[in-house]
Amino acid sequence: MIAPPPGIASLTQPEALARYATPERGAPGYTSRVLLPANAAEIAEVLRAARASHSALVLSAGRTGLVEAQRPAGETVLSLEKLNRILSIDAGAMRAEVEAAVPVDTLNAALEAHGLVWPMEMGSTSAATVGACVANGSAGANAVCYGTAAHLCETAWGLWADGSETGAQTGPQWFTPAPQVLAIDSAAPDVQQGLIGTQGVLGVITRLVLRLHRLPAQREAALIPVTDMPAAMRVLALARDVFGADVEEFEFISASAMALVRALKGEAFRWPFARDPQAPFYLLLQVKSDDAGEELAAHLYGFLTETLHQPDDALGYAPLKALKAIRHSITEASNHAMKALGGGRLAFDTATPVEVFGDYLAALEAALKQQHPQVQFIAFGHAGVGGAHLHLLGTREQPVQAHADALIKRVFDVTAAHRGTFSAEHGVGSKWGAAFAERTSPQVVAELVAAKRQRDPAHILNPRSFGLDQLVSRA
Repeated sequence: MIAPPPGIASLTQPEALARYATPERGAPGYTSRVLLPANAAEIAEVLRAARASHSALVLSAGRTGLVEAQRPAGETVLSLEKLNRILSIDAGAMRAEVEAAVPVDTLNAALEAHGLVWPMEMGSTSAATVGACVANGSAGANAVCYGTAAHLCETAWGLWADGSETGAQTGPQWFTPAPQVLAIDSAAPDVQQGLIGTQGVLGVITRLVLRLHRLPAQREAALIPVTDMPAAMRVLALARDVFGADVEEFEFISASAMALVRALKGEAFRWPFARDPQAPFYLLLQVKSDDAGEELAAHLYGFLTETLHQPDDALGYAPLKALKAIRHSITEASNHAMKALGGGRLAFDTATPVEVFGDYLAALEAALKQQHPQVQFIAFGHAGVGGAHLHLLGTREQPVQAHADALIKRVFDVTAAHRGTFSAEHGVGSKWGAAFAERTSPQVVAELVAAKRQRDPAHILNPRSFGLDQLVSRA
């Protein structure tokens, strides 16, 4: 256990440590110390002290991650929460310089007065920090338009795990991938990007310059019922033909996910259709315009009625905020159902190339129903970039943990058969370390292990993420 360098704040009281040991999802970890450096210089001191004493550190920021990367297992927690200043906003250049632990919502509240946005839309943006999003390459609901957080970062600075300065790290530019190309894959980190997208195993981001976008003059959205996911992906192609780069979001919600939201909301639920379409899937299509004079609502209506041939009583119109509330209530509704059913849950974050995404979901649902008909299959996510969040719910009589290994293997095998990834945007963490070793390209694994040895020779930083504790010793 590292002793805190002089002058660096730390916590050791059990009641104070509890919040740092408890992840957003899953069982709590344990730690006996949390370090709270106030700036990059103090972080460098901590890293050097940890290296000298061979003391492991687990990074902590907003603690919204879902793959156990921020859950300590006896390691000292290195919290970045004090690095929370917005340093500058350059409205003309559409750039903001920020410290790593600025929450996404805090940044966007400051940008709104300038008519700007850092377009990272997730359910956790009140706590999720910009540095962690960039380190993770988080996608979110509007990645179809703006790319991931890595693409929304122009430059990142920080420290390698040995305490040395990284210099400027440049984020990639976003270009809409070809349909046959996997758009999001956090199981294949590019070590050439340094700290960006490598999930905190090589070093610590302390400061960033972010690429901003103009707030659209208009946004319109609709909920679209579809018969299956292949049909959904044809809608995406048509929407791109009509709206081009102004397709800002293209999300999907399975009927089972929608049913959970309706059950959670009860009488407060407002169905945005004149009649219940009872569709197997629903699409949330959001389009934007930078022209305040454009008749965007009429444009969208024409797309729905003339291009898609939707009858008026099957048009899912509601205020944008209400439609977003449905989409962002799914995880809460799943949590509620899991507790009520009492059979646990397995959660996945997968992706495939867009060209096979509809077929993939159909094949996956069929395979699970055939092999495990007792499991409730909940699917939703970022269809525009081929990303799916999957929840498998059990019951008290038939808990999912009784078949966890078989279910995980089935999901991962079907995903791989469709040229997909078992970890789209949530990262790998320690949760999927074994899968990373077994299912990722040997070249990618070797490159990450080599980079870990170079940048973190004492193996002190997030040592269990990617299963690196096993991979480094094995190599």
